Amino acid sequence: MPNVARAATAFAAALLSAVPAAALGRAESYVPPADELAEASIIIDAMFPPDKREQILLDLAGAVASQAAAGVMTGQLFEEPGIKAIVDAYLADLPTNFRPLFAKHMPRIFEATAVAYTREFTLEELRDISAFARTPSGQRYFISLQKFQSDPVVAAANQAMFADLAPIQQAASARLRQQVEDYLIANPQVLERLQKSGS
Repeated sequence: MPNVARAATAFAAALLSAVPAAALGRAESYVPPADELAEASIIIDAMFPPDKREQILLDLAGAVASQAAAGVMTGQLFEEPGIKAIVDAYLADLPTNFRPLFAKHMPRIFEATAVAYTREFTLEELRDISAFARTPSGQRYFISLQKFQSDPVVAAANQAMFADLAPIQQAASARLRQQVEDYLIANPQVLERLQKSGS
């Protein structure tokens, strides 16, 4: 049961971080050209309008978490009405639980994404994309990108993937745990050091 909660949360967070976060690992010394950054910011705002940004992300997190949970919530345990009600309540609370996290980190992530765009695209390309983003079709396209995760066909495909992923994740976690345990047994000084440090 805790694995379901962890899987749902992890997959939602992973999907969100995959949307814009790649720039965070880059060197801070890069200063993007102002004209490129301006065009990149227009594109980011088209994808995630500032006044709707938080709700878009919360809806996306909730949709992906629900799909992940549906993919792994199989078997007799989850046929119990009480268990299902607990999991449903957990999933319903995810957007509320994510809200403080998004409020804290998303502004920096979006800023970093705009910087990443200036690395990836030339000024001419950024102008082409931002010009499209300013059109009605472009605005609808960019805003709709996030909605596709909730489309029933996409949701079913995601659930099928998560269902196949569950046993892989469990086996990999068991192997990792065993490898760490074996390492600590073979290196008691490391275990002692970790225990002293409170890790």
